[in-house]
Amino acid sequence: MTTKLVNGNTLVFKVSETGEIENLKIDGEVVNFIADMTNVNIEVIKLIKNNLIKFGHSIYAKKGSFVVVSKISFEENLNIVPTMQEAFDFVEMEEIERQLDF
Repeated sequence: MTTKLVNGNTLVFKVSETGEIENLKIDGEVVNFIADMTNVNIEVIKLIKNNLIKFGHSIYAKKGSFVVVSKISFEENLNIVPTMQEAFDFVEMEEIERQLDF
């Protein structure tokens, strides 16, 4: 799996062990993003961390969600969870908050 659209508005994409993202195509309906970084080591994470932060800020500016799935907690300004299920739960909670206008 390189990318997968879930619920029509959440794009799950895999970051390779070398930090590359292939075939990331963003449709106008996509507002939430989940980056699967389960196989990325800390050295590669350090190289791409600033790009992830910038990407996250741009998503939140457009009222979307960005979650990273990783066993390594590497940045307090990013939403990092250890499992894919927790990432989906996080996105769902943020969507509910936006609907309730929190």
